[in-house]
Amino acid sequence: MTSSDAFDVIVVGGGPAGAVMAWSLARRGIRVAVVERAKFPRDKICGDFIEPAGLRLLHAIGCAAPAEAASRLPIEAIRIFVGAAVAYHEDVPYYDARHGLPPHGGLVRRRDFDAHLLRHAEAASATVFEASAVTGIAGTGGALRVAARSAGRDFTLRAPLVVGADGTESIVARRAGLWTNDRSRTVIAQRAYAEGVRVDRGEATICFDDDIYPGYGWMFPMPDGRANVGVGILAEACHHFSLSVPRLFGAFLEKLRRRHPACAGLRLSGRPVGGVVRGYGAAGRNHFDGGLLIGDAGCFVDPMTGEGITPGMESALLASATVARALDAGRFDAAFLSSFERDFRRHFDPTMRYLDFCATLLRNRHFRHFWLGIGRRIFAEASVDATFARVAGATFGGPDVRPLSILAQVWTKSATVLGQAGTQTALAVLGGGHPRPLRQGADAAAWAQGWRRSLVDDPRWTAAWLADLARASHAMQGMLWTSRNPRVEPGILALVGERAPGQSP
Repeated sequence: MTSSDAFDVIVVGGGPAGAVMAWSLARRGIRVAVVERAKFPRDKICGDFIEPAGLRLLHAIGCAAPAEAASRLPIEAIRIFVGAAVAYHEDVPYYDARHGLPPHGGLVRRRDFDAHLLRHAEAASATVFEASAVTGIAGTGGALRVAARSAGRDFTLRAPLVVGADGTESIVARRAGLWTNDRSRTVIAQRAYAEGVRVDRGEATICFDDDIYPGYGWMFPMPDGRANVGVGILAEACHHFSLSVPRLFGAFLEKLRRRHPACAGLRLSGRPVGGVVRGYGAAGRNHFDGGLLIGDAGCFVDPMTGEGITPGMESALLASATVARALDAGRFDAAFLSSFERDFRRHFDPTMRYLDFCATLLRNRHFRHFWLGIGRRIFAEASVDATFARVAGATFGGPDVRPLSILAQVWTKSATVLGQAGTQTALAVLGGGHPRPLRQGADAAAWAQGWRRSLVDDPRWTAAWLADLARASHAMQGMLWTSRNPRVEPGILALVGERAPGQSP
């Protein structure tokens, strides 16, 4: 072992969370190593979409190239299909310049995006070991050894702290006993790149349909007639109903060609690839003796959309502050590192707890006809009521998620569609009570059919789902009255500006 093998922190995984973590630590003068199993540039299963908050962060950390690439075809509009019909086709209602956010999202291929972020960390003095697979982690906090293998050569790095940024199947999380396989919050996705898409503006397409419920299909346009197309569906539904994601993806492409005028000539330019993400509802104790979990390894993923780039980068900035304090204090035990949980809960819970409740409520596939019918009406109302669209639409990726305002808007509008009994049903679910029957009609029939099929198909699963819904409702209720959304406030940007004493910009 030589001095070149010793670091202050070892980050396992060089994706967006790991790269931002390494950059943030390196600019503080902290000796940080990144161990990444792939050789960059490499592909990554993702929709490639970066939301406005993510673009703001990229500008803040001085990594403008991906943000500029995303702005070549800014995503400013959205077309939503429910079944075969267009249910909503407008500018994205919740994209505006408040909070210093750009009024658009954008796409950057992960092959390019991740490589640029990792090079940015390297330029800040992080040491990067690419094409290096971690084979083991030994020791205790304060004296950890990370064994890796690269090109047939074994080597070992040592540091007092290790950060797991190595994705859903994290070896760091497994070593710490924190890995989870919660199918109810795990999404299986398949995506491919396509060409032949005829778009003249940045307009994302989202498709909700019977066969990919609970989940959705997408088409995100890129310059020069290219697009990222894919589907994502809950792993629990795939397991319970024997669904094949590759078959769902193939069927989705055929429907997209038939239904979307810009996609009639869509053809794949490469083979479809698959992957998994795990939503924030599965996030537990992301600290342990000697380290932390961030990004996908810590389940920092939007439960409704599956978007993980921005929350992954946010989790890295929050964790870097914890790591810096630990190194200053010489404390590497779980008790000291638990401040990370306090910080990320304060930052994410006000929005993510509500989104997890929504995802839990919608995840019972037996109710797909009911919820898709309600969705058609809600999107129709959003088309004529801009305020409703802006407030309620934030559930699907808006930067300003205010649970009480959204629930008030959605259930007020739903009352005109579902009748008073529908609103009482929603409130009963929120309060952990029993659902009441809706008025007669298609909604009542779909509601009754959902309960009948769920109870007949698997009463034990239904009981477990209701218990989980009650837990999600309870966890959310403490956040209902908040008027703050920390994710769009300046606090996270303040972490970007932190430097070691005496360090120049």
